[in-house]
Amino acid sequence: MNRVRNPIALPQVVILAGGMGTRIRPVVADRPKILIPVNGRPFIEWQFDLLARCGVKEILLCVGHFADQIERHAGDGSPFGIQITYSHEEPDHLMGTGGALVNALPLLREKFMVLYGDSFLPIDYREFAQVFDTCGHPATMSVFRNNGKWDHSNVRIEKDRVVLYDKQAPAGAADCIDYGLIGMSRSIVERYRQAPMPLDMAVILDALVRRGELGAWMAPFRFYEIGSPAGLAELETYLQGRK
Repeated sequence: MNRVRNPIALPQVVILAGGMGTRIRPVVADRPKILIPVNGRPFIEWQFDLLARCGVKEILLCVGHFADQIERHAGDGSPFGIQITYSHEEPDHLMGTGGALVNALPLLREKFMVLYGDSFLPIDYREFAQVFDTCGHPATMSVFRNNGKWDHSNVRIEKDRVVLYDKQAPAGAADCIDYGLIGMSRSIVERYRQAPMPLDMAVILDALVRRGELGAWMAPFRFYEIGSPAGLAELETYLQGRK
């Protein structure tokens, strides 16, 4: 991770970790996804290590289900070399992935990066942050040239901008996939203060595409996730090989 020539201070990272983990429930049902053991360590620690190595200092955890377990384990972040704050949702009234950001508005910085709590993205977050900082768009989506291999392709880009984002994109309409890391300006979230809840992140991203406001950054490596038993097994294999 040494390709950034003029490194900038990394913005706040917001991790969405409030969901129920329905697909992974056959593996473990007594804890949040973010605490599922991966090669002997809670998954959240793998995320923290990767982010800290890239220079991330400030993390906001959006929590809902099993929030008490997450807080007991992560605390204020000092054992991991980071600073953690929390935004809470009622477990029985979750606001959706986009709604979690609206709920967290008082804690959001002017610029931040959003990461899903079940995603492991083996990239240099400094490279992404630098593109987001200089691209001139109020938001930037990380994408991966997927060609339908890892999951259904849902993104098409032209030059430095996302021109199509559609989870139901017909065959041939898209060749990339939403990688799972988004850079965003706080002003975008403020547009949705009065929006009905729950609010999915896809609603926000689709509006950005239609406005021509969503930049793109091409990730060089495939993504991993623990949202399903198969994804969990793939990540464990990858991490074992990396050792």
